[in-house]
Amino acid sequence: MTREELFHAWNPRKLANQAEFDKMMHDINNEQTCVNHPLLDRDRELSRQREQICTQINAMKIQLNAIKMQRLELEQQKKEINRMYHELKHQLIEWNPKVCE
Repeated sequence: MTREELFHAWNPRKLANQAEFDKMMHDINNEQTCVNHPLLDRDRELSRQREQICTQINAMKIQLNAIKMQRLELEQQKKEINRMYHELKHQLIEWNPKVCE
């Protein structure tokens, strides 16, 4: 509804008395509430969807952190393995020096 349609529908004017004013104001407020209900319902639905997505994002962040921790553990295991092999190779080199011929 446009501004013009709204003003045409309600025809703001000087009213005869307070009772007529109160009734018209009450009717306008009721219509406004009815017009706003679908918007409020849609807003609540969008808020619910947003919260669902935020919950999913948080769950994914938890999963990503768990994966990160597993990768750090693997990296640590890899470092420990590489240290052992390095020691082995170093000892092998010490016991078998290169002979220049």
